[in-house]
Amino acid sequence: MIEEKWIVRQQDEQAIARIRDEHRLPEPVARLLYNRGLTEREQIQRFLKNDSMESLHDPFLLTDMDKAVARIEKAVENNEKITIYGDYDVDGITSTVILYQYLSERVDRLDYYIPSRLDEGYGLNTSALESIRNNGTTLLITVDTGTTAVNEIAHAKAMGLDVVVTDHHECMDVLPDCPVVNPKRKDSGYPFPELAGVGVVFKFISACMGDSAEAFRRFGGITAIGTIADIMPILDENRCIVRHGLRNLEKNCPAGIAALLRLSGSTDGKIDTNVIAYQIAPRMNAAGRISDCRISVRLLLEADEKKAEALAETLCACNVERKEKEQQVVRDIDLILAGHTPKDKIMVYASDRWHNGVIGIAASRLTERYARPCILICFEGESAKGSARSVPGVNLFELVGRSSRYLENFGGHEMAVGLTLKRENYEKFLRDVTEDAGKTIPDEALIPTCEAEFEVDETAFSLDFVRSLSVLEPFGNGNPYPYVVATGLKVCAITGVGGGRHTRLTLEKNGVQFTAMRFGCSPEELECSEGDCIDIFCTITEKMFRQKSSVNVTVRSIRFSESKEDLTYRNHYNSYRNYGTQLPEDCKVNRSRMVALYRYLTATALNAGKESTVLRRPETILRAVNNRYASDFNYCRLMLCLDTMQELGLIRYFQNTSLTITLFPSKEKVDLCKAHDWDKISSAEKG
Repeated sequence: MIEEKWIVRQQDEQAIARIRDEHRLPEPVARLLYNRGLTEREQIQRFLKNDSMESLHDPFLLTDMDKAVARIEKAVENNEKITIYGDYDVDGITSTVILYQYLSERVDRLDYYIPSRLDEGYGLNTSALESIRNNGTTLLITVDTGTTAVNEIAHAKAMGLDVVVTDHHECMDVLPDCPVVNPKRKDSGYPFPELAGVGVVFKFISACMGDSAEAFRRFGGITAIGTIADIMPILDENRCIVRHGLRNLEKNCPAGIAALLRLSGSTDGKIDTNVIAYQIAPRMNAAGRISDCRISVRLLLEADEKKAEALAETLCACNVERKEKEQQVVRDIDLILAGHTPKDKIMVYASDRWHNGVIGIAASRLTERYARPCILICFEGESAKGSARSVPGVNLFELVGRSSRYLENFGGHEMAVGLTLKRENYEKFLRDVTEDAGKTIPDEALIPTCEAEFEVDETAFSLDFVRSLSVLEPFGNGNPYPYVVATGLKVCAITGVGGGRHTRLTLEKNGVQFTAMRFGCSPEELECSEGDCIDIFCTITEKMFRQKSSVNVTVRSIRFSESKEDLTYRNHYNSYRNYGTQLPEDCKVNRSRMVALYRYLTATALNAGKESTVLRRPETILRAVNNRYASDFNYCRLMLCLDTMQELGLIRYFQNTSLTITLFPSKEKVDLCKAHDWDKISSAEKG
């Protein structure tokens, strides 16, 4: 388990008091608004306003919107065949669906095409375009794709196939020779460039209808699903789309979404961003990863409840298969690492048996679990396809690019990269990118950071606190659900749930007792015991079960509360290092204590006998060493031992909230007296 650094955001208490009093808001809401940079009266009023559709901008502010609408009207007038060309993710699927629903009422000849993730990959391809043209299509409308398809669209035009592009991806210097409706165009004056692909299509439909409110009434719910699934910032126009779109879904839920909600167990009636992101979107995405994404399109277009139920069951089955294949990849890596921290600063693994449709999401899981970039590669005969994910502060696109001489192709951005290569070049690529990562990735980039909005006391574990935050909904990217820190909690009980895979904690502070869940961590894996005093990094939400509300506390990370004694030993160490203050006897070390700590480090590290790394919080190391090897370790002794080992070349360590310790095992006996100030920090051996 990778230890995490906790940060509680710094706040201006006077500014928060002003926000609270001016707008008559609960203090937690004022703190969250401050953290989101909303401090001025007009900003706050605009963000909190939720009773109108005024946040929707004029669709004709988008460059080329007039040309795109004119071409649609011409196609309708001339009874042309139109084909929608989409993408296989949820944004592309929802984009395809709402445009198909709108155009099906206006034209007789309409079709859609979505390329196979496994066989064709993302974007337009000439083979598909030729097939579409041969089937009689004269107008192609792209959704969630097309901005960079300059050559493919030129080929389409040469065949007599007109193209209109609607997209939201980054633009190159040269655009296709056709109407391109994209808020990220360099010549765009649109006031909000962060629309999802489905958001751009919604604006296109609004322009065609001439009535944004009516367009939203009909298509807003599906637009909200695609916006949430594509992790777009829930700000400005997207905030309006998601907030009102979710309400539309609750009032008038399409048959397919209703079926997915029933089958996923989301039956309490409330549809929020979490339900979409963790229940609906994964099931809709699963078809494209494992089978055929058109199943998801048919689900959203289906009005018959029984047929929708059957399609939803198929998607749920695809999702189960997707999770099994994804978990197989993660299990394979976990078995290789055997619970230890990876020895290299980048994880690169390959296999003949992994499914290409899941390695991207598996790489994300592994990056989160082991706090370092991850590249996973599937061999297919003599070729290979890879997917990579990064951590904040490591530009993966540049890192992979420096080893691109061994690749056939690669693309992506700072946080995610896709690549192809020949099997014969894999070992060369592995060696090159691993060595480069070791030299260029700083140690501190591999320490995951948890940022809390603020610290709470025991009164926060109540429905009143949770409901006070509802004014800020919907939560999501750009407006995340708040993580908070609670300190000094007594562990009253620890109970395994879910067959022992998860843990329920009963916690107490100042007479207030509540339960909290730590998912994915068994009671045996939990670092604390009953009676311990701990701090938690968590979310506090409302849970509805059988029409009854309760507080739901989900713990992401745990650390031991620092006692007065802990602070004393920390101060002794800092005073000695900074000012040369004499150490008290209970802070000094000896050979036995050095040996005890070294035994723990070598037992914990990966690849015994070779250079390896341990990442642990100081309190975790102290508890383990005192339980297994010694009984009188404290923070001062721990740090003095580490300093001495580092000076003698046994280790190298880096400290933030956690300690990153790299071991350099030596077969020769080490003379501790060679340490510069051993005589000042050492005490006589007992006995």
